[in-house]
Amino acid sequence: MTSTTLKHPPIVQVPTRQREDALALIFCRLPADDRADQIKEFSSAIGSGDILPGGLLGAYRNNRLVGAVFSQVQPGKTAAVWPPRVVPGEPRITSEKLLEATCDFLENQDVYLAQALIATDSASDKVLLRSGGFKPLADLLYLVSLLEDFPDAPPPGPLRFEPYTADDHDRLARIIEATYEQTLDCPRLGGARRTEDVLAGYRCVGLFNPGHWLIVRHRGDDVGCLLLADHPEHGNIELLYMGVVASARRNGWGMDITRHAQWLAAEATRQRLVLAVDAANTPAIDMYTAVGFQTWDRRSVYMRVFS
Repeated sequence: MTSTTLKHPPIVQVPTRQREDALALIFCRLPADDRADQIKEFSSAIGSGDILPGGLLGAYRNNRLVGAVFSQVQPGKTAAVWPPRVVPGEPRITSEKLLEATCDFLENQDVYLAQALIATDSASDKVLLRSGGFKPLADLLYLVSLLEDFPDAPPPGPLRFEPYTADDHDRLARIIEATYEQTLDCPRLGGARRTEDVLAGYRCVGLFNPGHWLIVRHRGDDVGCLLLADHPEHGNIELLYMGVVASARRNGWGMDITRHAQWLAAEATRQRLVLAVDAANTPAIDMYTAVGFQTWDRRSVYMRVFS
């Protein structure tokens, strides 16, 4: 075996018989129960065609799997990337080549934006992702509000909530674009994607219910929006996006909108309302804390934009 072969192991799509082995390597840092759930979920999704099998790549030496990387192409020209993992003793070049191969795959799938979520203390992942063209976007806090925090009735206030219809598509896109102005939530992401792609991505999270996509109005004016996704298998409603246009901020309406989301979660008989927020967005975190949200996880997000 030549030194060149040692430095650059072949990287190919993982065959069906080794999918679970490759996924076990990808998720090797998770607790055993979580790892088993992820392996089962993603192996099934690849087998059914819901996830492209080409997104699971393996590095091989003498037909032995020594490294793997996983990516999932998603609606809205986006993708999620799980950083490469290699077996002990495998050189760093293998991880770099796996990430390079993943980026080539995603570019061929017409992906515009790829994101990787990693542990905030994972220095090795951060160095690797930077070497592969990914840039830090934000640290995210994952928050949860439990059933006992939900209001028993629609919260009183001056706002009106108008359910989304197909005829409102362009209107909702304009509102979302207006909420990006001077936003404190992942400001580096603003303008990185077409709003059309953003909405396509949101629509495919969980179960889409147009009654849970709401245009927020005040005295006849559109002042914001609230987008929720249902995850009945987990007993969750997810707050995908909530925004207030710049001219309508500082009225306390973010709290009113969030309380309305909690009430909708109660109406849907869900046990939890979950969301992610930029850890640097102190006003939003303070507001969520005031209505009962608690932090349950934290992750760093790295992003790569493909030309």
